[in-house]
Amino acid sequence: MRTQGSIVATANSTSFLSKFCFTFNPIEKQRAGTLEVTVRAPALTPDQHVVLLLLDDEAYSFPGPTSTWNNLSCEERTRRAKLHHRLMPDAASPNGQLMRFKIVEELRPRWWYIALNDCSSGTITADFTIHAVNNAYGWTSEFSTDKRCVLYFLVPLVVVYSCLAVLQFYANSVLADMASADSASSKAAHPFARILMAGLSLACGATFLSVLHNVLYALHGHVHPIAHIAAQFLYVSSDFVLASLLLLVSQGKCISYIMVAADGWRMLRLLGPFLVSCFLLEMWGDYSVSRRYSVDYVYTTNFGWALILVDLVLLGMYAVNLRRTYAVERDRGDGAFYCTWGVAYGAWFLALPVTAVLSQAILAPYVWLFVSLAITKTVTV
Repeated sequence: MRTQGSIVATANSTSFLSKFCFTFNPIEKQRAGTLEVTVRAPALTPDQHVVLLLLDDEAYSFPGPTSTWNNLSCEERTRRAKLHHRLMPDAASPNGQLMRFKIVEELRPRWWYIALNDCSSGTITADFTIHAVNNAYGWTSEFSTDKRCVLYFLVPLVVVYSCLAVLQFYANSVLADMASADSASSKAAHPFARILMAGLSLACGATFLSVLHNVLYALHGHVHPIAHIAAQFLYVSSDFVLASLLLLVSQGKCISYIMVAADGWRMLRLLGPFLVSCFLLEMWGDYSVSRRYSVDYVYTTNFGWALILVDLVLLGMYAVNLRRTYAVERDRGDGAFYCTWGVAYGAWFLALPVTAVLSQAILAPYVWLFVSLAITKTVTV
């Protein structure tokens, strides 16, 4: 991981610069990771006492943004650091002060937090550059432990999406030929196939951009915002298409009845605000300053739980609509579809709540990212 930025540290305060999850090495006192931090503070004076802190996620080091931590004095926070280094006059030079640390972890992966602790009475503005690596990871050493396996999941996923998109394209061409023969059932199903094709294409494009972003990150250690934001936007677009399709199917549209343009606008008004809110929440989780000292899943924040409640309301709407449609169609040819596949499709709405509950109650903070990807993307497939 390579990151840089600028902060204004006020008197007797702690300013967090970044966080990184280092792996562990069971061999005693052997290196698990390496951390390099360069700080440039042109206005630093000799009488200012500013310390770079390295805290980890153990309770007696940094328990998280709690009242216990907030009530500690500046000196007590310094004593809780696993490693620390005072800023010297070199930090005021154009090249700044370079500090190198050997990270030792023997039991399990841990989150480490990099912070500046200003114990003086003045305010200091500092630029920083951070490079953190997990030495044991080889070509993926730039990845934090929580992100290391993501690429190994995304590569097969983009292959699966590509194959599904090709198969769906073939199915669309077959349905188009049947529609030309004036088949009523194929005319109803053809919008279903086209919408599904759009959702698969968007998901495939999003996954490809995610793979590209992760490969570039592995090579250079930098986040590429354009690729990342574009991938997230395409994922949300795919979710909108697929959620719309599910709600329409629960009403019998695209299966038993022909979909009309008004149905699409109705789905946009219903799902648009929800999915835009999900997109903004995930962007906040990636770029908010508060995420430098927090490892919680964004959907376990107050706003995240509110979105999960909306998701469950949508699930309730889906179930009610499906029950009504099945009651009308059960004695016709489509009844079997609604009581089997219709019920199975409802699992899509459970992916987000299940992931949030697992991350809150069971999963370690360095595991939930991979698990959330596995659940939310697999249920889409």
